[in-house]
Order: sequence, then C-alpha cells, then structure tokens
Amino acid sequence: MLLNVSPADILRRAGLPPQQFVFCLGDMFTLLLVSALALLLRALFGGVELEQYSWMVLFICVLMPIIGFLFGLYQTLPLPPHRELRSLVLSASMVFAMLLLFLFAGKSSISYSRIALMGAWIGSCLALPGWRFLARRLWVRRRWWGAPLVILDRSRRGRAFWHYLKRNPQYGLLPCDIMDLPDDRERLIASLRKCARRYPEAIALVLYDGAQEAEGGYLAMISRYFSKTLVVPRFDAGMQHFWLTPCDLGLHTGLLVKQNLRSRWRRRLKRLLDLGICLPLAVLLLLPCLLIALAIRLDSPGAAIYRQRRIGQGGREIRICKFRTMIVNADAALVRYLEERPELRAEWERDHKLKHDPRVTRVGAFLRKTSLDELPQLINVLLGDMSLVGPRPIVESEKSKYGPVYENYCRVRPGVTGLWQVSGRNNTTYEERVALDNYYVTNWSVWMDLWILGKTPFVVLTGYGAY
Repeated sequence: MLLNVSPADILRRAGLPPQQFVFCLGDMFTLLLVSALALLLRALFGGVELEQYSWMVLFICVLMPIIGFLFGLYQTLPLPPHRELRSLVLSASMVFAMLLLFLFAGKSSISYSRIALMGAWIGSCLALPGWRFLARRLWVRRRWWGAPLVILDRSRRGRAFWHYLKRNPQYGLLPCDIMDLPDDRERLIASLRKCARRYPEAIALVLYDGAQEAEGGYLAMISRYFSKTLVVPRFDAGMQHFWLTPCDLGLHTGLLVKQNLRSRWRRRLKRLLDLGICLPLAVLLLLPCLLIALAIRLDSPGAAIYRQRRIGQGGREIRICKFRTMIVNADAALVRYLEERPELRAEWERDHKLKHDPRVTRVGAFLRKTSLDELPQLINVLLGDMSLVGPRPIVESEKSKYGPVYENYCRVRPGVTGLWQVSGRNNTTYEERVALDNYYVTNWSVWMDLWILGKTPFVVLTGYGAY
C-alpha cells in the first residue's frame, strides 16, 4: 500500500499542501544558494573565511519560512503576481535585516563582509521571483500542484468556473467536483456532509448570490463542513476588474477600492523608476541599437528610425520612435493591399494589425518577433512622453475601440511594455487588450510595474504572442 502513496499524498495527510511545501523549500534553497555564490565571489579577492559564515545556513532555514509565512507566501490561495513580488522582496529584505541586526548585537559585524551580504540581499530579491516563475513553468500542470477545489453551485455558473480554472492552473486551484446545492435543507446538509467526507482537504468555492443567501443561509451552513470557503460574489461588469480589499465594519463588511494613481508621490515614484532604469539601459543598448540600424539600412532603403503619431497622456498627440520594420511608403502600400485582398481588410478592421503583413521586411520581421523595434522608445521615456510600463500607445482611429475605457487610458503615459504584452499580446483579441489596459490603470501599483518589467525579457526572448 505504501508503494502506491505519492509524496504529495503523504504531505497532504500531514497537513502540508505540496505546492506551499515546495515553495518553502525552494525559497530557503534559493537564499542559501545566492548567499553562497556571493560569498564565493567575495572570497576570490581574499580576506574571507567561509567557515565563519556556516552558522547562517541554520539562521536562514529557520527565519525564511517564518517571515515568508507572515507575508503570506505560503498560504493556500496564491497572492496576485505583483503582491507576491512585493512579499518576496520584503521577506528577503527582512531576513538580511535580521541577520545584520544579529551581527550588530553580537558586536561582530566588522568581521563579516558587508559587500558579500549586500550582494546576497540584492541577488535574493532578484532570484526568489525567478525561482518561483521557473517552478510554475515546470510544475503548474502536475496533478499534485495546487489545492483541491469543490465547486458548490446554485447559480448554474459552476461549469464555466470549472473550465476557467482548468485553463488557468496558475491560480493553484484544482477543481475535483461540482455539486448542485439542493433547495431542501435536509438534503443540503446530507450532501455537504458527504462531500466533506469525500474531499476532507478541499476548498469549497461558492458562487455567491445575495438573494439566495438571504433565503437559505447557505454560506453559514457550508462553512461548518469545510475549513476554507472561497466566496465568488456576483458583480456586474463594472465591478469585475477592481481589486477589492475586505474591511471589517462591525456587523457589516466593506470592500475597499484603492486608486494609487491619485497619490502624487506614487506617480513621482513611477517616474523615478522610469528614469532610474531607462538611463543605464540606454547606455548599455547604444551599440546594439547602432548595429540594428545598420542592418535595417542594408536590408531595405530608407531611414532606420521613424516617428509615428500616437495618443498620449491626457489625450494629447505624441510622436513615438520605432525602428523601421516595413518598406518605405507603407501606408500607401497598405491601401493597395486592402483593395486587392478583402480578407486582409476584414482582419485590419477587426484587430488594426495584419498577422502576415506583406509590408514587413526581413529584418523587420525579426525585430517585431523579438520586440526590438520598440527600443528607440526609450527616448520617449526620457522625454516624458511615455513610461516603461503602461498601455500601448494607440492611434486616433482606435479611440472608438476603447469606448468608455478611453478615459482611463488617458490617465497614464503609454508604455514601452505593459500588461497586454506579457499576457499573450497578439494571441488575445482587441477586446481583451482593452480589458487588460483597463485592469492595469484601475489597479496600478509600482509592484505591478516591477512584475511586468521582470516578465518582459522572457516574453521578448520567446517571442510569445508576437508577429
């Protein structure tokens, strides 16, 4: 019998969710590995006795799980990506702050390498999100990954949620059953008792309808049989894209909506982040950009960089810089192609893009695939017309596609990269692009920008969603 029991089953029987257990071990190992590499690099220059640091292994192994737990890194329901990034950085920072405090209290800090410890801290803040991203890429579709979920359905939306969670395993919820809630109270109690016995470790997901709850008190009854109940209220379309924070108001529960863009210092922090990253990046990319410009000129006649009219913050017109990826007089050629090929006209009117655009040059196709054609927009970031992260700049004819969301679009600077780019880009519909831009502006935070910036290189290297 023991041979048929998987390690994941053993962990669950011990009350340890496999996903959280793997994350905990991985976080500890990542901190230890980065710290060891920092110390080894420092030891190459001499003056460091590695045996002196051996006690830090136990210190990190004890402290990281405790601090990570306090910051919500090992809860059953995963944090949103940008909040997880914040918690990882704060947890690593807290570990090394406690380490320095311990050394200071012991009056031995002078005998330890401050450069090595600083390098280990910075390296850990970068490596922890990277390790978790890799773990999800490797294991997110494994059967042991995530928490079992039972969908308790009274609104007939359960099937749609089942398929949605199956398509999106990154949420860490594994639907294992759907149960219709009967109207009869006795039958309901019997069904809940049977379901709880069959899935003792499962989370109950309730598609919450206020009217039904008032009639039968189903939510209170369900919480008696399941240790965790995930409530999904029915919201209208205008509320679905907001991040809502529950607030205790005594006998009432409030939902707080924060709008960070109303904070002046957060907007200034976003601008400082743009300049702090863009200035050194522009210096590093100067030579590659010159080589790209030379390749464009050798591939086809015309200027290597051109400027396009776009709509910027506040609805004003801006001119964005891009590497040329099309033949000269591409607009006139587009008119001719659309007249000759009606199927291209339908695609252009639907997406404002052509998947197989005949105007794109050979070098241009490579630049688009890797998004390198956007590099000159760093100039726009330095000038203040654009931000590193934000909605992609649109043209005048696209305003109608945004509809009421256009007002939100105008609240921020357009971005070199954004939530749409790292969420599928051209694999998504235009309606999904508008929804992602609306979600970004509504729920913006500096941590969301950092998460998008961290994910962008992977998207660029793989060419995911580009054409």
